Amino acid sequence: MESSALIALAGGLGMFLLGVQHLTDGLKALAGDALRQALQRLVSGAWSGLLSGAVFTALIQSSSAAILTVIGFVSAGLVTFSQAVAVVIGANLGTTASTWLVAIFGFKVKISAAALPILAAGAFLWLLTKGRLRACGMVLAGFGLIFTGIEFLQNGMAGVELPLETLTGDGPATRWLLAAIGVIMTVVMQSSSAAGATTLVALAAGSLTLDQAFAMVVGQNLGTTATAALAAIGAGPAVKRTALAHILFNAITGIIALLILQPIANAAREIGGWLGDSSGVLTLASFHTLFNLLGLLLFFPWINTFSRTIVRFTGRDRVSPVDRLDPTLANAGGTVALEAAWRAMMELTSIAITDIAARIDNRPITDKELAGDIQKVRDFVSRLRFEPGSSPETTRRRVMIWHALDHLASLADDVAAPEGFGPQTGITAEATAVKDALATWRAQAATDNGPNETSLAALEAASLALADARRSQRLRYFDDLAEGRIPADQAMAGLEHIRWVDGTAYHIWRLADALHSAAGKSR
Repeated sequence: MESSALIALAGGLGMFLLGVQHLTDGLKALAGDALRQALQRLVSGAWSGLLSGAVFTALIQSSSAAILTVIGFVSAGLVTFSQAVAVVIGANLGTTASTWLVAIFGFKVKISAAALPILAAGAFLWLLTKGRLRACGMVLAGFGLIFTGIEFLQNGMAGVELPLETLTGDGPATRWLLAAIGVIMTVVMQSSSAAGATTLVALAAGSLTLDQAFAMVVGQNLGTTATAALAAIGAGPAVKRTALAHILFNAITGIIALLILQPIANAAREIGGWLGDSSGVLTLASFHTLFNLLGLLLFFPWINTFSRTIVRFTGRDRVSPVDRLDPTLANAGGTVALEAAWRAMMELTSIAITDIAARIDNRPITDKELAGDIQKVRDFVSRLRFEPGSSPETTRRRVMIWHALDHLASLADDVAAPEGFGPQTGITAEATAVKDALATWRAQAATDNGPNETSLAALEAASLALADARRSQRLRYFDDLAEGRIPADQAMAGLEHIRWVDGTAYHIWRLADALHSAAGKSR
């Protein structure tokens, strides 16, 4: 192999990888949160999950991004595990769109002559504009880099002879070895699209036979599970289950495809003939789609059984919403992570208001880890990164979640305040009003999963009544103290108590208001 050919191959591959990354990031930024929100709303069953996974992956041109998104959905508790498995299966079919894109525009239509002007236009938009225009620039630059990279790959591959002469047979050993090469290619490149493009270039250059390319593409399909496997390391049960489902589906589909490779290959050749494919690139794209479609058809009738088997194998998790705040959620996007944080805060709020009611009655509290759990949520939210062009609704939710966290932390301090706050003369009715308002919220939250207008009105009224009672009772304590009717320590204890109840009621009201505002339009 000549050094110039090696340099062209390496440079072409690098440009292709950069192009895929820019294209994916640009498409995600262009769609903003709407694409993820649409995916979440559409995943209501197996069929909708299947279709949503395929379309979502085809649109963002990255099966890895799609899988990480659905892993985030499961981790946040937004979709069931069986729905996530349907999305994973659909994503495998959707990822074949990349192969068709490269095969058509890289080899049949040949837009490489326009690739550099497209790249230049995209780069200028990316550098000189903001918002959606900047995202459009990333998309154009990605396209330009992809097809410029393919041109370099083709030029480099023309001077390369791959040492695969001994692997020209169609026996099982040859197929498995070529599939293993495909796995290694995808793992090393960290992109099934790049591995597939390299295979298409080698096929068009005559460095690979069509049968060799078939087996390698099967291996590349399995290699794409490496991203999910890495995400599962050290992650929670939901992440591990979804990653395992992805790996098992791709592995079983790949094994079946290798065992019956010839019939699938014959069908792909028929399609290639109908399309007038002389180079084999469209035939290879057809094969990629056919064996993924076969896996989908084989798995889909058993999707619930498959999901239940994985759950039984991994064990049922009993983690709380706070425990589900996995770092993997960040890969699912800001809206998903915010929803997970909101759910965790609702759980902690329920614990806090239960403990506050106990403190008002001078009963023992139930939770000793509240402050630590609130810190976990705060750390999680502070690590979130949002893509350019986030909607005003998402920005508002972020602001209100920080408001809610501030008031929730104040409540944790109130829960942890020194013992001894028993009922005090003068504010008994107001303290009872606070407890009644909290009871209304808890009863309503059990069905509505969030504070409603009735709860907010009751909490506001209780807080305002307590503020008035604190002012009048404070003056009464000072009068009694000045006249010597009560000891100083009793007066100070009483003043501290009414300050505690008043501040607690205020923070509960403001917390409920912030959680209500942070709940999002969908609630």
